[in-house]
Amino acid sequence: MKSAQGITQQLAEFAASIRYGDLPPEVPQRAHDLTIDFIGNIVRAGAEANSTPSLLGVVWRLGLDGPGQSAVFGLNRRYPPATAALINGMLGHSLHFNDTHSESSTHPSAPVMPAALAAAEMPGASGRDLLVALVAGYEVMLRVANALDPTVHYARGFHPTATAGVFGATAGAGRIVRLAAAMNGLIAASLAREDFVGASESFLPSACQKRHTQLDTT
Repeated sequence: MKSAQGITQQLAEFAASIRYGDLPPEVPQRAHDLTIDFIGNIVRAGAEANSTPSLLGVVWRLGLDGPGQSAVFGLNRRYPPATAALINGMLGHSLHFNDTHSESSTHPSAPVMPAALAAAEMPGASGRDLLVALVAGYEVMLRVANALDPTVHYARGFHPTATAGVFGATAGAGRIVRLAAAMNGLIAASLAREDFVGASESFLPSACQKRHTQLDTT
């Protein structure tokens, strides 16, 4: 049996090694399509979701709405990267129209895309950089989620979009900022985060579930 450190290193090296030119053409196209879909979810939720006013109110009351360089889609202002990731993620998951991976019983766009999108605006990453980061984040998240066995994981009271999502968000954002050497430490650090608890009690009330999966992005 491989040690946790060995598996972590393998995942980190895999995420850091992905190159755009090595991907089958349908893979970056699918990542592009999922990105457009997720942005559409963000914009619609910003206008229609019942939880949006309270979300933005909490961001303001906590002083997280300071000026920044990262966009929240549908809002005419920019936020610090962590705040933008939080808001984009919660809005994108609010209406439950974002993508679903049936085998792992997860919504991978919810944690992976907001983190990668916010990270991409910091170093001025290219579109290809973003697509590669999304592929890396999805691959890492879904491999972890499948290894957890979603049926058993849910039965034990966990929410796999949150528990596995922290790894995908870390891998995607880390890939964007080219932390190849440090990726191993980043993914390992995800294990120690409180967010990994991912208790399914967050499903009630529903607004709490959106917040719960988005802690992974920040």
